[in-house]
Amino acid sequence: MPNYVGSVRTMVIAADNKNAAYGNAEKATPVRKPLMVLASLPRKLSPGEKVTLPVTVFAMESKVKNVSVNVSTSGGLKPLNGNNKSISFQNVGEQIVNFEYEVLPTPGIQTIEITASGGGERANYKVEIDVENPNPITQRVSDFTLEPNTGQNINFSTFGVAGSNAAYLEFSTLPPMDFTKRMEYLIQYPHGCVEQTTSAAFPQLYLADVFDITLDRKQKIQRNIEVAIRRLNTYQSAGGGISYWPGEREADEWSTNYVGHFMLEAKSKGYALPVTFISNWLRFQQNAARQWRPNVRAYNTELTQAYRLYTLALAGQPELAAMNRLRETNNLSNDAKWRLAAAYALAGQDRVAIQLAQSANIDFQPKNYDYHSYGSPFRNRAMALESMVLINDAKQRELSLSIARDLSSSKWYSTQETSFALMALAKMVSKNGGKALEVTYIQNGKSYNIKTHQAVAQREIGFTMGENELILKNTKDNVVYVRLIQSGKLPVGDELAERRNLNVVTNYFDGDGKRMDISSLRQGTEITAQIRIENTSNDFVDNVALSQLFPGGWEIVNTSFTELGGGASGDARYTDIRDDRVHFYFDLNRKETKTFTVKLNASYLGSYYLPGSQAEAMYDNNYLARNKGQWIKVEQ
Repeated sequence: MPNYVGSVRTMVIAADNKNAAYGNAEKATPVRKPLMVLASLPRKLSPGEKVTLPVTVFAMESKVKNVSVNVSTSGGLKPLNGNNKSISFQNVGEQIVNFEYEVLPTPGIQTIEITASGGGERANYKVEIDVENPNPITQRVSDFTLEPNTGQNINFSTFGVAGSNAAYLEFSTLPPMDFTKRMEYLIQYPHGCVEQTTSAAFPQLYLADVFDITLDRKQKIQRNIEVAIRRLNTYQSAGGGISYWPGEREADEWSTNYVGHFMLEAKSKGYALPVTFISNWLRFQQNAARQWRPNVRAYNTELTQAYRLYTLALAGQPELAAMNRLRETNNLSNDAKWRLAAAYALAGQDRVAIQLAQSANIDFQPKNYDYHSYGSPFRNRAMALESMVLINDAKQRELSLSIARDLSSSKWYSTQETSFALMALAKMVSKNGGKALEVTYIQNGKSYNIKTHQAVAQREIGFTMGENELILKNTKDNVVYVRLIQSGKLPVGDELAERRNLNVVTNYFDGDGKRMDISSLRQGTEITAQIRIENTSNDFVDNVALSQLFPGGWEIVNTSFTELGGGASGDARYTDIRDDRVHFYFDLNRKETKTFTVKLNASYLGSYYLPGSQAEAMYDNNYLARNKGQWIKVEQ
């Protein structure tokens, strides 16, 4: 039992059933070694920070007098005052010796191993620390075109700080749709409501159908989908509906449709679903479909009902009576017609499906964002494309080109919009096919060949920091569109302040409620962070995410799981407290202001970076506020 000081109770129970004889015995045994060592670190660190590593050495017997302490670290930690120190003990006891390190821009888990020796004894202790740049991943995209049987040289420089970089080549015989960049956006999205969890996994179901990708990439996609399936199961209530956040009792109608749709498609791809998920979900959907009636609400419940009926038909349980009732609704919306047509097609009613499709169009007029379905005209166009592919409507090509063009632009799209667009385009490409690819690229003198019947191929490429060169060659008689997608993180402290219709102000207070200067704090200081967010517009904004990351030297005092409660408080629909950050999720009325607080403690000596506060409407890019961060110190 290494690195443990105390006692262990050993218990033995004996039984002789034949004679009904039973007995027990127990004994407490002290546990200790003559020499022991222990170290502690924050939960995470960021490049550029300086951290003090306190090492506690225990001399448990009088023979231990002089102790040598050695620290061995991974390459991401640079010692500032050496890795070796010596201490002396006059009596049995403990001493603390500090080592200082600078964090280099090397991401990932760093390992620290401490060895203490003296008095003929030796003790070891190993600790791991995660080094992470808190800035979000940003991307740079470069487009190239390879004419038939031609080649091209590409020079590019690495993007982002060392260790955060990645680069992909995407070859396609189809017009660019920015599939890789948009897919990475979904996977890396930091928030985890049921819609965003589903959106990140949904398009990945079809990547292997459309892309020529490596085995490692396929295995990673499979793991991502399996994790999403397990997680989505936790959002289901006893009644079979799906809540938007974990623990909520009320089912979210759109999310129930969306998650069920994903689960059914995943099942058709061979993924195993939780045992009772589909049966409970079907019961909820059938009851909701039968009880639905047109109403005069401001939002489009017809589309929600049409989507519900589509999912039931996809499950092999079409509700024809409810479908006919919706079809006869006066002034049925264009969006609902396309989704209902798909439901009829799945139910084997092709004639009715075609009639509905002929009465619909693809001229989706701009409307206000529909917060009940997290949708927009762009999302509804993507849903219509999925329906067109199913019923083989001739208008699918025109619409798919339009959606692909929008995706390849620099426009911002929500997770819901992005997911449906990628899913619909993937289905269209998979069903209609594309011209085969045959290309070669040379990097650092090594040649890589791609020969596939798929319309799109993706490869992750290596690089060296600085300037790089690629030589591309198209060996077939068709045009190939090439995208070089680079991703990375900006250096710590280089984030930009920004404000659109939201305003965020963060202040810090001491234990007496007095405002404090946090640039330099004594170790052990109690801190209360107060984050004030204001909707400066005249419009209601829903699903706002307020995120605050804290420096590694501070610890969040999370007492929410105790009788005391607290740790992070405020009028939020859902609060997500993690090791180094807190996310609040809520709505804001016009001109409304909300205040949130987080309790903290300045726990670890060193110099750390405190990122700025960020607030965003998750489905509307017109609402955003981001503040710059600052460097802080924790001193003795």
